[in-house]
Amino acid sequence: MMIEESQLHLISSVVILIAAAVPIYLTLKLHGELKRLTALLSVFIFVHAIYQIVGLYGFDLLADSIFEPLSAAVLIYFGVIYYGKAKPKRDTSIKNMVVAWSPATLILLMNSFTIILLLAALSLFVWLAATQSKKIRSFQFQLSVFIIIWIVGDLINILQNNGVILVSSLKSVGGEVHLVSMFFFSVMLWLRYYYSERSGKRMVENLNANVP
Repeated sequence: MMIEESQLHLISSVVILIAAAVPIYLTLKLHGELKRLTALLSVFIFVHAIYQIVGLYGFDLLADSIFEPLSAAVLIYFGVIYYGKAKPKRDTSIKNMVVAWSPATLILLMNSFTIILLLAALSLFVWLAATQSKKIRSFQFQLSVFIIIWIVGDLINILQNNGVILVSSLKSVGGEVHLVSMFFFSVMLWLRYYYSERSGKRMVENLNANVP
């Protein structure tokens, strides 16, 4: 049974908002720079939820051209800030990147292709996973998997919109793959939070400050 596009947007918005509960709670619980980190993750989730809701009401151009690229840009900015927290203070290379990826700079990327931003985000988190944790169960690796699924969904949509995929039965596949990425992200956050509470270990590895 094929799921309609409006239903995909509705389910995706609900799933991603469920995921928001974890970073919102941590934002209220934490202090200082770590509060900023979890707040950025919350902003990413809410912007992506807006993208889904705008798409639900049929404003596809606004959703695809503004809110989805914006959510990807916020995810990149989150990754840069995360790297800054995970590296020793003497490493100043990331500080220049943070300046370059300021919110004002991100706004200039609204008209860029979402797929380019997602590939940039993927490159960042894959690099973090390879150079820091090198573990499949790490936050960086799992976030990379989430972005890969998201990219696959968007690539399918691009191929459909450009007439490369003409099979009518595959019309909603891109949206369904995107929905899978939202489920993965939500489950990932909740499971990491659950195990961090159960084991007393950090929810996110390699940070230089106390964080759940």
